[in-house]
Amino acid sequence: MDVLKGKVARELAAIEEQLDRALERSLGSEFRAGRTDRFRPAIDVYEAADAIFVQAELGGVRPEDVRLVVDGEYLQISGRRRTLRDETPRRQLQMEIPQGHFERVLRFRTAYDPDGVTASLDAGILKVRLPLRPHTTRTVPVKSRPRRTRDG
Repeated sequence: MDVLKGKVARELAAIEEQLDRALERSLGSEFRAGRTDRFRPAIDVYEAADAIFVQAELGGVRPEDVRLVVDGEYLQISGRRRTLRDETPRRQLQMEIPQGHFERVLRFRTAYDPDGVTASLDAGILKVRLPLRPHTTRTVPVKSRPRRTRDG
């Protein structure tokens, strides 16, 4: 049951990301201005001959605050950007750096090896390497069933 709930949650998160992108394209900065409470890291994805590479912009996020989950064709990047403000009382004049919980769910059509996934966070950039499963081709023998005779 937990696997099913997890898949539904990932599908909903993917739909929400698509909707956010569509609204941002149509409304531009007006949409972004209304969403400063939400941290949504920018992500680049590319494929090489032997792996899929994902880079996420996570400035101000510590490695221990990042969680990666690989599940079949999905990669879930989630975590938390802690408050960047100090505790000195002050009047906020402008606030554009989002903080708090974030989650991005990526779905890949290409099969990757979940046991070989590696990740590192350096200078605010999360780098994830998903090694591709080798493509194998084989010949499958076709067998015939023996014919029955009328006698036996």
